[in-house]
Amino acid sequence: MTTFKLRLPSYFSSTIRRQIGELYASTAIADLAISIVMLFEPIFLYSVLGFSVAQVLWFMAAVYALYIVLIPVGAKIINKFGYEHGILFSIPFQILYWALLFGSEKYFSLIYFAPLVFAIEKSLFWPAFHASVARFARDGQRGREFSVLYAIVNIVFIVGPFIGGFLSENFGIRMAFATASVVYFCSFIPLFTTKEVFVPKPYRFADTLALYKQFPKKFFGYLGFGEELLVLTVWPIFMYIVVDNYQDTGTVATIATLAATVLALYVGKVTDVYSKRLLVKVGAFIYFLVWLSRFVVNNFWSMFAIDALSRTAKDVVFIPVSALTYERAEASHIMPYVVFFEQSLSVGKLLAALLGILVFTLTGSFFLVFVLAALFTLLYMLV
Repeated sequence: MTTFKLRLPSYFSSTIRRQIGELYASTAIADLAISIVMLFEPIFLYSVLGFSVAQVLWFMAAVYALYIVLIPVGAKIINKFGYEHGILFSIPFQILYWALLFGSEKYFSLIYFAPLVFAIEKSLFWPAFHASVARFARDGQRGREFSVLYAIVNIVFIVGPFIGGFLSENFGIRMAFATASVVYFCSFIPLFTTKEVFVPKPYRFADTLALYKQFPKKFFGYLGFGEELLVLTVWPIFMYIVVDNYQDTGTVATIATLAATVLALYVGKVTDVYSKRLLVKVGAFIYFLVWLSRFVVNNFWSMFAIDALSRTAKDVVFIPVSALTYERAEASHIMPYVVFFEQSLSVGKLLAALLGILVFTLTGSFFLVFVLAALFTLLYMLV
């Protein structure tokens, strides 16, 4: 960590702020926990609880329908108590969500409470996270700062799926959930190594509504995140069906993430130099083609190749989109814009889930769901 702290500032035009450094450390711990189980959450619903693909999508549709409603409530709480406290408040709900999820194997009725708890966690964590980056990232290096954060996420996602796959295959998926909960609990520690200085301010949803009128094109652009829901739900189930065990599924994700991580840093540097909008358009088109190419997947190595290409193409889109979003949020009122961003992408995810249900129910085709995801990626060009 000492070497990391000494060398990291040389990557930027000026040193990163304390709040961003603390967010880096907290994110590393939290995402290590999330990476242990996230790939296996839809697989758990599918293989252990016996959900169909459509039922898994209904579950996620419920999460995002509730989240859309709860985001403004979360924003009010965060603007009263502070960004770091918002992240702190979200931690018990993430752990409770996992407890409800793996507890539902024995007590099935618990699964009905899981979407609400997960939506509450999101409404406290994501507005606080985005607002913190928008507020404390430095002008002129916002792309690089976010790309480092994104690279940290990728690094822990290299080891997390492998750990999750190993634990699930050898000790049961409950052990993976339990391990993730213990690790996730520790993520609050870096945030409070120093006291948060925060001036409470009111949040009005009316300010967010005004942004829908001001930025209708961005609203439709953020709907592109609907593809993210499909890549995090349908794609893991498809991977599991092809390789037929937890450990190999985790290994695919581990190797593919390793291949994509180095590019994340490079994309962040390029984002601060070249046109972010051009990068988004080029990246979205490449990502569109990668989604369409998933029909070739029929074994471990073809799955690895496509997953690595997918993660790499997503980097090219996601980092400049995020940099543009944080620049816009910092230039206007941060929390109203963050709520606008999160609600818009959540509408996209809800829409993707409902359309995915329709497509899969009518056809039973994974490939047609992948085509749907590909069409969603084109919307990123509107950001």
